[in-house]
Amino acid sequence: MAEDDTRGFADERRRLLGELELERNQLMRNIETCRIRDIERPFIGDWSLKDIVGHVATWEAEFTAALREVRDGRRPALLDGADAYDDEWNADHVERKRSLTFWSALEQLKAGRARLLALLDGFGDDALGEAGRVPNRLVRAAIEHDREHWRLIAARLAGMPGVRATAAGGEER
Repeated sequence: MAEDDTRGFADERRRLLGELELERNQLMRNIETCRIRDIERPFIGDWSLKDIVGHVATWEAEFTAALREVRDGRRPALLDGADAYDDEWNADHVERKRSLTFWSALEQLKAGRARLLALLDGFGDDALGEAGRVPNRLVRAAIEHDREHWRLIAARLAGMPGVRATAAGGEER
């Protein structure tokens, strides 16, 4: 591998991890901006703020599990089972977390991010910095998931029915 490739992968890794942090920080700011009454009652569609936090925490665990599979030399089931992660799957996992308090769900979200970041420390610059590699794709999916939910929360807080979907990098779809 050329020195330029190595440097480029390291730069891309830093940029990717910075974007991961940026999107999570925005999600957390938007969650913190919500009113207490939004915690338990429908906030976006049928989901309360607690449901959204639990949903994002569940997906964080899925991304982390997939990265562990990659680390262990296996193809992540998450990549093969996109159809299995449908609206019914999401609804089922939201329902599973309904008995949690909001604060427990929020703690799961924070702890899940800490686990994800600790796991990412074990991946090389090329695995995270080279576009198309599975670890890079999984981190990008986590970024997009946070972005999707903070934008929905922001739109709701602004009294808007929703926001335009965007592709990775912020381009409009």
